[in-house]
Amino acid sequence: MEQHKVEQTPLIYRIISATLLACITGLTYFKSLTYDFQFDDIANITKHFQIRHNSFSKLFFSGTRWISYWLNSLHYQYGQFNPFSYRVGNVLIHTINGLLVFFLLLTILTRLPRKTFFKRNAFGLSFLTALLFLIHPVQTQTVSYVIQGQLEGLAALFTLSMTLLFLTRSYTQNALLKWGATALFFALAVLITGTKEIAIITPFLIMLVDWFFVARGSWDSFKSRLWLHAANSAIIIGIYIFFMKMDFFIELFSLKMEMGNNLGNIITDGPQSKIKPFTFFISQFKVILHYLWMFIWPFSISVEYDWVLCKSIFSADCFFPFLLLASIAYTIYKLLLKDKTNVIGFAALWFAIVMAPRSTIMPSPELLVDYKTYLASFAWLFILSAGIIKLYEWIQKKRPAFKLLSQKYKLNYALLSCCALLLSYGTITRNKIWSSGVDFWGNIVENAPGKARAHNNYGVELSQKLGRFADSIQYFTHAIEMDKEYRDPYNNLAVAYAATHQIDRAIETLQKSLRINPYYPEAYNNMASFMIEKKDHETAVRALRNAIQLRPHYGKAHFNMGRALMELDQPEKAWESFRRACFEADLDNEAGFFGYARASLMLEKYDEAIFAFKKVLEFNPENNEAAFTLANVYYQSGKYDQAVQAYSGMIQKNPSDGRLWHNLAEAHFSAGNTADALKTFERIKQSPNAHPNIYMRIAACYEKLGNPRMAQSSLKELLRQPIPEDAKQTVQTALSKINQQYRLS
Repeated sequence: MEQHKVEQTPLIYRIISATLLACITGLTYFKSLTYDFQFDDIANITKHFQIRHNSFSKLFFSGTRWISYWLNSLHYQYGQFNPFSYRVGNVLIHTINGLLVFFLLLTILTRLPRKTFFKRNAFGLSFLTALLFLIHPVQTQTVSYVIQGQLEGLAALFTLSMTLLFLTRSYTQNALLKWGATALFFALAVLITGTKEIAIITPFLIMLVDWFFVARGSWDSFKSRLWLHAANSAIIIGIYIFFMKMDFFIELFSLKMEMGNNLGNIITDGPQSKIKPFTFFISQFKVILHYLWMFIWPFSISVEYDWVLCKSIFSADCFFPFLLLASIAYTIYKLLLKDKTNVIGFAALWFAIVMAPRSTIMPSPELLVDYKTYLASFAWLFILSAGIIKLYEWIQKKRPAFKLLSQKYKLNYALLSCCALLLSYGTITRNKIWSSGVDFWGNIVENAPGKARAHNNYGVELSQKLGRFADSIQYFTHAIEMDKEYRDPYNNLAVAYAATHQIDRAIETLQKSLRINPYYPEAYNNMASFMIEKKDHETAVRALRNAIQLRPHYGKAHFNMGRALMELDQPEKAWESFRRACFEADLDNEAGFFGYARASLMLEKYDEAIFAFKKVLEFNPENNEAAFTLANVYYQSGKYDQAVQAYSGMIQKNPSDGRLWHNLAEAHFSAGNTADALKTFERIKQSPNAHPNIYMRIAACYEKLGNPRMAQSSLKELLRQPIPEDAKQTVQTALSKINQQYRLS
C-alpha cells in the first residue's frame, strides 16, 4: 500500500476533545434521564413479561435483537422498571458512537494523500461532525426512544467499531496489532447480528471505506483484501439468512413482499389495503428529502408523521422529489468521475447504503421514522460540517479584516461554542416532549393530526395520567371516526365512559370492540371490571377466563379474577388468583402484592401476608397502610419482637399517631417487655383524649411487674374518671379481684 505522510493530531488534543464531547452530551441529556417510558418502550419494556426471566445464556443467539433484550434484562435486575438505568445506557451508547465518529473521521482525514481542504481541516471537521452527531435535536428521537435507541445505537456502535478495527489492521505495521484487530473484527461481525437487522449493510460499508481510504481507488489494492470482505459478508449475511430464513430474502427481491397497515396508522387508501414494494419505493423520494432537510431545519420534526403513500410516480409529492434527488445523485456521480475517492462522494454513498434497506423496496407500515437515519446521519452531518467550515474560510478570504479579527480573538472557538450552546439548547427543548405522555402525544397530535393512533394515545394520557376522563372521550371518538377497524380507542372509550358513570355505554362500546377483534384480552378484562361493578360476578369470571386464556401472564386479569371470586365467596380460589397475578403474571408491583397481601391476611395465611406486605414496601416505602398492616400481622401471628420494631419505625416518622403508640405498648406487653409496655402506656395516658382502658392496661403492667399497690392505684384513678356505669362495674370487679388476691385495703 502506498504510504503517505500522516499529520497526527497530538494525543492531548484528542483526549481533551473526546472528554469535551462526552461532557457536552452528558449535560445535554442529563435532565431527561428520569423521564418516563413512552410509546413502544411501554410494550417492549414494562409490558414485556420475559424481561423478568431473560438471561445471557437463554438469549444468546436467540434472534436478531438478542443483545438489546439481554441489556434490558440487566437494567431490570438493577432497577426493574425505573427508566433511569435504561436512559443512562442509551446516552452512554450514543456518546460512545459520537466518539467513534470523531476518531473514525480523524483517522481517515489525516491520512488523505493530498493536502486538500479535508486533510487541512481534519481535526475541525471531525470535531464538528461528532458534535453535530451527538447533540443535534434530531437525535433526541433515537436517544430518548429507549428501545430504538438501543437497537439503532448498538448497530451503529458495532458498525463504527468494526470500521475502526478494519482501518487499524490496514494502517498498522505491527503484526501483533494487525492480527489482534482482525480477530476482534470478526468477533464483532458475529455479534453485530444480534443488534438490529440494519447491520446487514455493514460489509458494504467496510468495502466502501476500503475503496476510498485504504485502496484509494486501486482495484489491485482492494482485491488483496477480498478474502476479508468475503468472509465478513459470509458471516453477517449468512447469520441473517439463518435467523430470517431464505424465503424472506426471496420474497423481498422478487418484489412480492407486502405489508398491512399498523393499527391507527393508515398510510394507504384504506385500512385493508396492502403496502406494496413499488408504491413504497416511489414514496421514499419525499421521505429522503425530509431526512436530509430535517438536519438543516429541525423545527418541524416529529416522532410520527401523518404522511401517506404516493398515488403514482407522476404525482407531485413523488415526481418533484425524484427530480431533486436525481440531480443530487448526478452531482455526486460527476464528483466521483472526476475523483473516484472524493470524500463528499464517500459520505453520500455511506448515507445511501445505510438508508437503502429501509427506503427502497422493503415495504413497511411506517412510511418514515426519523430514528432510521441514525447511522446514516454522520455522513450527512459531515457534509454539512464541511459546508460550514468552507463558508467560514470563504468569508475569511473575502474579508481580510474578518480573518485578522478571527485569528486575533480565536473566533472559530467562539463560534464553535455558540454552535454547541444553540444545539444543546435546541436538543434540551425538543427532548422535553419525552418528559410525559401528555407532552409526547400532544406534540404528535399537533404535528400529525391525521393519525388516529395519536388521538387515541393522547386520550389515554388525559384519562389515565391526569384523570380527565370526560375530556378524553372526544379524542377516542375522533380516533374511531378516523379508523373504524382500530380496536384500541373502543376499549379506552369504554373505560372513559365507565369512569364518568356511563357503565351501559361502556359495555356497549366494548362489545363493538370485541366484534372487531374477539382476541383482545384488554377488552375482556375491562368488560369484567364493569360486570364486577354491576355485581354480575359470574359474567365477569367468564370474561376473565377469556382474557387469561389469550394472555396467561395478564396480571390485571388474574387480579380481577381474585376480586370476582372473592365476591362469589370462593376465598381460596380468589387467593390463588391474587397470587398468580404476582408470581406467574406481570402484576408483580405494589398494587398486585397489596391485593395478594390482603387476601392472605383475610385467610390468616400470615407468612404469605408478611412476605407480600414486605414486597409492597419494597416498591413504595411510603405506603403507610401497608406498613401499619404489616406490623399488625406480626402481632397477630405472634411475632411480637418484629411488631415492636415495625411500630417503633413508624413512630419515628409519625410520632403523633396514637394508634401506633397503643399498638406498640400492646406489642411490648405481649413480648414480655412489661417495663417498656408500662412506660409506653404511661405516655399515652398523658395525651388529651386517652381511652379509659389505658388505666386497665397500666394496672395489668404493674401487676405483672409485682407491684399490686400501683395496680390498685391505677384502677382507683380510673374510677374517679367520668366513665359509663357498665365500665365502672368492670373496673370495680378488677379492683376487688386485686384487693382479695393481694389482701390490699
